[in-house]
Amino acid sequence: MIPLSSLPYAFFFTTRGREIIASEFFAGQDIDPTTIDPDSVDIAGSGDKIYINSNRIPKLEPMIDASVVAANLLLGVQLYGKRGKGVPDITHDALIAAMLQFAMNRRHRYSTLRPGNYAKVDAAMVLETFGESVLDQTLSLQTALQAFIEAHDKGEPPPADLSPVTANSVAAILVSRLRLSARAAGDAVLSYVSPLQREELLEKGIDPDVEFAERPFMQRDFELAEKALAMPQVDHAALREPIRSTLMTAVKDALEQPSKRFRLAGRRGKAVHDVHINMPVMEYYVAAEEPNALATLHVASLEMMRYLEKGRRKSYSTMLAHAFRLTSFAERALGSVLEPGIATIALLHDVVEDGSSQVTGYDQSLQKIMFRFGGPIAAMVSEVTDSTTKQAALQKAMATFNHPQLMLPSKQYNTGRLNKMPLIATDADRPYTLAGIIVKLIDTIVSFDEGIRDPDLMSGWWCHSGVRIYWAERVRGAIIKPLLERLVREIVSGPKNDDDSEEAFMTRSQLRRGISLIALILDYADMYAAQNLAILAREYDLSRDEREALIRDFFNPEVPVEQYQQKMLDEWLTEPRLEAQIRAGVVPARSYVALYPRTKGAMPHRDISTFHEYIHSARRRVQIRQELGWYTPRRRVALQSKLNDVVFLYDYRMAHRWDED
Repeated sequence: MIPLSSLPYAFFFTTRGREIIASEFFAGQDIDPTTIDPDSVDIAGSGDKIYINSNRIPKLEPMIDASVVAANLLLGVQLYGKRGKGVPDITHDALIAAMLQFAMNRRHRYSTLRPGNYAKVDAAMVLETFGESVLDQTLSLQTALQAFIEAHDKGEPPPADLSPVTANSVAAILVSRLRLSARAAGDAVLSYVSPLQREELLEKGIDPDVEFAERPFMQRDFELAEKALAMPQVDHAALREPIRSTLMTAVKDALEQPSKRFRLAGRRGKAVHDVHINMPVMEYYVAAEEPNALATLHVASLEMMRYLEKGRRKSYSTMLAHAFRLTSFAERALGSVLEPGIATIALLHDVVEDGSSQVTGYDQSLQKIMFRFGGPIAAMVSEVTDSTTKQAALQKAMATFNHPQLMLPSKQYNTGRLNKMPLIATDADRPYTLAGIIVKLIDTIVSFDEGIRDPDLMSGWWCHSGVRIYWAERVRGAIIKPLLERLVREIVSGPKNDDDSEEAFMTRSQLRRGISLIALILDYADMYAAQNLAILAREYDLSRDEREALIRDFFNPEVPVEQYQQKMLDEWLTEPRLEAQIRAGVVPARSYVALYPRTKGAMPHRDISTFHEYIHSARRRVQIRQELGWYTPRRRVALQSKLNDVVFLYDYRMAHRWDED
């Protein structure tokens, strides 16, 4: 949450800036934001008292958005090309090949915790991950795309020998890139960058102070997209016509009359809203009739992108990256028994709460999800959507733990109904279904992972041990621990279900694969704890040997908790050490540290209750491994290696803060 007065004044003259003025200064009034004169509003004075979510501020979109748009444009040609007959030659592999063009030859940041050892997204990785067919199409398309761009730069016509699949893929990719630069131009993002960002732009030869600084980028992308759409192999009705009538016309108008560029952005912006709703997959595809189809999964990614296109999380990871990481972990844990429906729920799990007016300036809701995707998906999304009642998720988790059997979606919801379903965010009276448990656990894993990888990018309370440990133990931990225990119990005892239906068989298969999910949540909880202990050690200026002992004995079941706590408080985490770090400016105040309550103003007294429970939770994870036969020397060495990597990454990131490319 940031004060309005902290924003560059130029922002308020953009479409989104005026929309924020309308919602904050004229709340409840049906006012046209375009008629607002920012100079007539006391932004400097009243703005100190008005705080908004930073995700309501425009930002450059991540390239993953372009991948999503390209795939859905191609999907439209596959389903509705050739005047509705469809183009089966555009396979699912072709869609993946188009998405991969944005990742090829870049570092795979999630391939390791050691920054110097990042793998590159190259042919070998694509082959291993997606198979030979995707690799062949990815490389072929990469060659064709490069040849097309080179021909354009030389003033030559595009290659004439492109197949319809390749031509449509090239056009979809270049259109998706234009949409990004057009939205950036519509938001005038370069006109109100921070001083640090301004220096970076100037070093790259970009002057943000020039009127319409985004124009050269949008001009080039427009020319490339225009030439690509003109290729005769490109499907007219399913690709060329919807894009020419929306994005291309709007961008051309903005290039000819720069004042019209502001029409490109905003809730009804022509580079966002018009492009999306006029895609054939949005206009014709009925996701409610096929909730478990791959096409529905693609449409879900587009719906997510429409509402969360500029959102960032605490770690500065994008909201889209977070959702895609969830599906990646789901595939990693469930493998071949991962249903597209579960992946769809994973993609949509944050759309309602983070696509709201308060967070991003949009007005997404469970009812809109139901309208787009049908009752069953909307109901399962409601399971994992945070309630406005803080205790609802904990009550729901305990209801799941105490329920006599694991609930299947078909029993929890009448999946034959498409529109009338119970849509209550985190309905405390209903236990989580297996799909809901899976998504909640994986959501936690990814949140742990984001915190582990970006400790230096977090700000305020999240830089310190107090709120991180409180969140892990009292907030998220209070919900996750009952779900984890239920899943462990279900796997150890086996599902009490003699149903021979296909869904029951899939559920039993998912439970068997759920062992991998349990292993992941245990490991990532320990890795996040190791980093939190490293942060705690920094807050008390512990030596390397003291920090090593602090982390090692935290997880060691052979060291009694009381003995560990006594040594910790008497020798390592002492008040004189903390006070010295506060005076040095390393720690803002006692309340930022895990051994004190989070308060403002008054001098808090030490309270180790949360940290005490945090230790017991770590020891319980050891017990679960023992119950499942995982506490073997080999597995313990592997886990210790992960913990060492986490601490190494923390030291590296803090030592190289802001230095990475």
